[in-house]
Amino acid sequence: MKKLQLPLFLLFFSLSAFAQTQNEVRLYYGFTNSDLLRSERIDGGGSADIENSYEFGFRYLLSVTDNLSLETGLNYWRGDVLITSAPMPEQTTRSEELQTTSIPIFANYNFLDYFFVNGGPVMDFQGSESESVDPQAGIGVGFGLGAQYAFNNFNIYVNPNFRRYSVIPFEEKNYHQKLTTFGVQFGVGYKF
Repeated sequence: MKKLQLPLFLLFFSLSAFAQTQNEVRLYYGFTNSDLLRSERIDGGGSADIENSYEFGFRYLLSVTDNLSLETGLNYWRGDVLITSAPMPEQTTRSEELQTTSIPIFANYNFLDYFFVNGGPVMDFQGSESESVDPQAGIGVGFGLGAQYAFNNFNIYVNPNFRRYSVIPFEEKNYHQKLTTFGVQFGVGYKF
């Protein structure tokens, strides 16, 4: 019986420590202002403008300490790319759909009870093929600063954020276009 006391004590201690952590699942929808940027300007080339872009997804926050969590999940982004050709001899315009699916690996730090900052690397996968837009699959970065309000086990939040896709692209192109977004996510979470 004495041999079982230590393992039972350790099991009870581990379970009570786990019960004190507040892991969270979040669902969100967001509006984004998006652009395709290049590191160098190309004179005389066509242009690509993004309209009607939005994102949605879910996040899982694994509590490390009272204020620090690891944040991961799945994000879906979609936008219409309006492609305007170079002005010779005629200028044409057409639209293509661009979609990405991303897996963030963020650190999420809470402060002053109502605010948080989150950020880190993001693995991006392009869900649509495009003739005129460089592939956006690769490793990107993201960060945000948000506000939240918790009641019972629920949490509502708003998370203004910045994302840069394909910082390290899986397929490099000359003068590679990189999707860059400024967005605002609105979401609800449940702590357990």
